[in-house]
Amino acid sequence: MLKMASGLKEISTITGYSLSTVSRVLANKISGDSQSAKEILSAAREIGYSKYRDASPSSNRILDIALITQHFSEEFYAYLYASFDRICAKEGHSLTIHSLRYNKSIKEQLLYLSQNHDGFILFLPTLDSLGYRVIKDALPKYPIISIAPVLEPIFDTFTFDSYQGGVLAARQFIESGCEEFGVIHGPLEKWEAELRKNGFKDTIEREGKKISWDYRGDYSFESGEKAFHNIHNKNISQIGIFASNDQMAVGFIHAALEKRVKIPGDYFIIGYDNILFSKIFFPKLTTINTDVDKLSSEALDYLIQIIKGQTKIGNSAKKTLIPVGLVARDTDKRGKYDKQN
Repeated sequence: MLKMASGLKEISTITGYSLSTVSRVLANKISGDSQSAKEILSAAREIGYSKYRDASPSSNRILDIALITQHFSEEFYAYLYASFDRICAKEGHSLTIHSLRYNKSIKEQLLYLSQNHDGFILFLPTLDSLGYRVIKDALPKYPIISIAPVLEPIFDTFTFDSYQGGVLAARQFIESGCEEFGVIHGPLEKWEAELRKNGFKDTIEREGKKISWDYRGDYSFESGEKAFHNIHNKNISQIGIFASNDQMAVGFIHAALEKRVKIPGDYFIIGYDNILFSKIFFPKLTTINTDVDKLSSEALDYLIQIIKGQTKIGNSAKKTLIPVGLVARDTDKRGKYDKQN
């Protein structure tokens, strides 16, 4: 309890309020709208104080970690959240998932949540560097890492090598003899979607070829269906298509099968994420595998080191890329059905 007392005393010294008043504010026993509460909470944020993080110097206590996310319904996110929860429990710590509200300031929501958790894992794929900078300025000493790709990382970031995923998909099509190439993009506001597309596009162009068809999807099954109708109505076929996630790829295949179009055969397709449907859907989807447990484990280990003071928060953020790999099944040109025909 000595460390907590020290933290309270520092806040008391900064603000001029008594230890009793500081304690009551941090215990939510004084309205947050009062002038004293505003000054005390501001000072607490300034020194990186958390009533949970400062409660005990013990390196063995249970840590309360928050995974901060937004409202996304893609199946992949469920796998990711479950992985973090499973690994956190294995390490003997607690994980809480907070979905931020769009109609409120992200900064204010995180300032409030920081009083009740030891550290944050940010998974905010639509946030840009400026948005992350606002969070960094508001919580300069608070333990935070990110697991979403961004052009210029502000926090230490662990993320999948999305660009390499696009490269692997392109190489698979090229090696199998494809001459025409298409892509179903992910949402424009998500950085990883652009990285996947760019990896695919750059690899194709290095071979002196180009993408002859593209469609902007939104990661949903339905947008995959719409992508199929778009290309089918243009009478384009015999083309290798890279879908930026498995849900769109499966939607594309479903719509094709309803029209009795052959996959593989008339179209060849590779997805991304290796979700459950990619393995059980017929034909089985060739896809890019993302090792969510490796991402979760490495990110959590690093955050815990920061919380325990074993790793210092540097002035410049580092990026750790988790490798991805191709899982060859049936829907690319090298699939078993194509070999039989």
